[in-house]
Amino acid sequence: MVQDFLNGIAQSTKRLHAAALASARLYYNYLRLSPSYLAGCIHRLRQSRQKLNRQGAKVLACLDQYRDVHATSFDEWIRGPGSVRIAVPSVMPEFLNVQTLKVGHQSDLFIRFPCGFNALPQLELLALISDMIPSVSRETIPTRLTPVMQKNLWRDVYLAYLIKNYPDTELWRLGAEAMLVDRFIGKVAPNGRRMNSSQDYERRLLVATVVRHRAWAANVSENAAIDEFPCKEAIPSGQQCLDFQAVDLLPHLSKHSLNEAMHAREQVILCTGSRGRVSAEPSFRHQGLLF
Repeated sequence: MVQDFLNGIAQSTKRLHAAALASARLYYNYLRLSPSYLAGCIHRLRQSRQKLNRQGAKVLACLDQYRDVHATSFDEWIRGPGSVRIAVPSVMPEFLNVQTLKVGHQSDLFIRFPCGFNALPQLELLALISDMIPSVSRETIPTRLTPVMQKNLWRDVYLAYLIKNYPDTELWRLGAEAMLVDRFIGKVAPNGRRMNSSQDYERRLLVATVVRHRAWAANVSENAAIDEFPCKEAIPSGQQCLDFQAVDLLPHLSKHSLNEAMHAREQVILCTGSRGRVSAEPSFRHQGLLF
């Protein structure tokens, strides 16, 4: 019984590490997609003495911690400045049941406090326990990336790379390749002929979805630049309230883009359960477009 309990704890720790690694890679990509973060990198490189506002100072503070994500691969980054995203253990309580630990009565509920710490105020913890009883509901555990959120975040990453790699491609094709609408996956071909009038509704919906997801990705990346992730709340306009000099993100983003774009595509396929419904290779790079 004791061995089963320890095995359950070990499996729980592995899941926490895998979740932290996935969250770290998402954060790495959104930092790469943030114009403000790149502007901060250039600001630091030029050793500019320009006085910045509060938002600009937050970006520089984030940059000092996570460094230039455009100049290093994810594997190098996660072993260096990005290691803080997985090295610092979560202090949020984790709820475990008998199915997880393989020990105890089926009605038992276990609360695990990583490293013996608890980040929740006592009243909030008691309220959370009250909500969890009599059954554990994973959706009510705060601060976790839900499967739907993770799926949409990876979709937005892949869409961002597609838009930058294929700026002249019709938006509905990009939306189909990024698999933005679940029920269109495998049915609307990204390289299909646009004279197919039977899919006019699908194309118009994909265009609207691309516009919405593009805006979400921009907001998430700008919030990531001030170490608030994941957050898609809109930041006021005016270069996102920052007074950095405007920069062209594309040349800096090109390095490591292929690896990150292909990884993002694989994650989208995994999160949407689309393996077997889409081509094993990206439609644009290998098959071209049919106009």
